[in-house]
Amino acid sequence: MALKLLFNGGLTAFFIYCYYYISITAPAKSRAYEIDGADWPKILLVLVIFALIVNIVNIIRETPAEDRNMSAITSIDFAGIFKSKLFLGMALMLLYAYALPYIGFIPASIVMAPLYMMLLGERRVMFALLYSVISVVVLYVLFSFLLDVMLPRGIGVFRNFAIMIESIRFMF
Repeated sequence: MALKLLFNGGLTAFFIYCYYYISITAPAKSRAYEIDGADWPKILLVLVIFALIVNIVNIIRETPAEDRNMSAITSIDFAGIFKSKLFLGMALMLLYAYALPYIGFIPASIVMAPLYMMLLGERRVMFALLYSVISVVVLYVLFSFLLDVMLPRGIGVFRNFAIMIESIRFMF
């Protein structure tokens, strides 16, 4: 219970900070009663904050009174948390997000997808590699060609590779 409350409370505090940050950095509205680009994140944050508060209340209400002491936080198995698939998946996604601007979307995604699939239990390496290549190609075509969204190119050799792939677009 204590870990759930800490996690939900931390997320609530972080999202309240995000709401505050968006409020002070958003440009002034041109019209008072229009919803513009800065309002959508704030609307979503209010909904998420509300859902987190409801979740905190439900956690407290569903926990028996004898288990509500905060001394249970000392019994949390932090070593088990760091070895869990959830934590490893989050670490893999953070590494992917960090590598994306440097090596670009295509190589980073082709490496990340099979690693994540194997973390989730896929044992067929060739299937994971094939699936990652196909999914990266589909996503690249969808975003780059159909939606005209620039995906990260990377730097150096990776940038040259991305530019070469993008030049295929102009052949068609």
